[in-house]
Amino acid sequence: MNLPPAKNKKLKILILSAPIGSGHRMAAAALEEALLGLENVEVVQGNVFDFFPSVIGKAFLKFYETVLAVCPWLYAFSYRWSNRDGGSLRMRNLINGFLLRLGKSFIEEVKPDAVFSTHATPTGILSLYKQKFDPGLWLGVVVTDFTVHRWLVCPGVDAYFVADEKLFGQIGSAAGRSETQPALYGWGIPVRGRFTEKQELATVRGEARSRFGWSEDAFVCLLAGGGGGMLPMEEIVRSLQNEKFKDIYVVAVTGHNDGLRKKLEAMQKGFSKREADDSISRLTVLGFTDEMPQLMQAADVVITKAGGVSLAECLECGANILIYHPLPGQEQGNTVFLHQEYGAAAVTDIRQLDDYLEREKKVSLSERLQRQKMRKQRYGHRAAAGRIAELTDKLRGR
Repeated sequence: MNLPPAKNKKLKILILSAPIGSGHRMAAAALEEALLGLENVEVVQGNVFDFFPSVIGKAFLKFYETVLAVCPWLYAFSYRWSNRDGGSLRMRNLINGFLLRLGKSFIEEVKPDAVFSTHATPTGILSLYKQKFDPGLWLGVVVTDFTVHRWLVCPGVDAYFVADEKLFGQIGSAAGRSETQPALYGWGIPVRGRFTEKQELATVRGEARSRFGWSEDAFVCLLAGGGGGMLPMEEIVRSLQNEKFKDIYVVAVTGHNDGLRKKLEAMQKGFSKREADDSISRLTVLGFTDEMPQLMQAADVVITKAGGVSLAECLECGANILIYHPLPGQEQGNTVFLHQEYGAAAVTDIRQLDDYLEREKKVSLSERLQRQKMRKQRYGHRAAAGRIAELTDKLRGR
């Protein structure tokens, strides 16, 4: 193993991710944040899309988003096909071998003592690099979903960090009976420090509600679409304009999707006004914001897409999660796991969403607060990133 033998020598760590969705990058950022808390450490963030011309990466991301929006059945087919042995793994190795030739010089320039991956593609690249050029390199994989895709399980991985110990079996069955088995840690998906600050739920909730003008007993619904604002918010907001929801306050966070933000801002006029101030709409629209932890703890329901990191952030805040129309593939896998293990609800259409909100509105304030506090204590993984950093520091002397 290549790690420095003593703490007086700098430990250099490479975190390699892919910009397919914001979750992989957010997990990498959370990991970097924790690792930089160690003494004498240098962290380098890498993006596999930097291995080839930017025009190719942009074209791929556009194609990916178009497939999800226009023909999700095609993505579902490719996900199922790739999530098994045989030809799928041969294709994986072919792609990763090509990308390794493009990215080998970057890895050699960084000269890391340890590497982390937060996505299947960099995992495969680093696995091949380790096998061919650096057998002593320590390789850790942070799984950012509540399911484990087959392409994530590669030879030479030293440790997998997963959302829950119940996922160990998925890695074990994929890894088979190899001579060296990876270490498995079910510490949770790393989330950024702002989601793990030790503050009383009641304090955070009260301060946020005061800032946004929501009374303590008001029913607040947060729409969270991930960094790209991919939740079908227009459809949901249009439904919440209905008179039967006139007592629900809605806050929509569109992330970096400025087009969606402008469309929702135009819809504010169609909402009834707040009783306390008839100049302010019940609908609040925000773009990218650092206040997501406060909003999640202030809300009575968080309607969200089923990205792994987004769900982990919700769990950390004790949010009452409602997954809306999960996409095929890992989002459906996340939804099944969250429903079975953490009691999260899921709906597939507006009618089901309306029915769910009408039921939730009837729950008393004291019951809502009690449930939220329980979820925050039971399901949050506050220490995930810190525990991974501590483990990395212990490897230093090996």
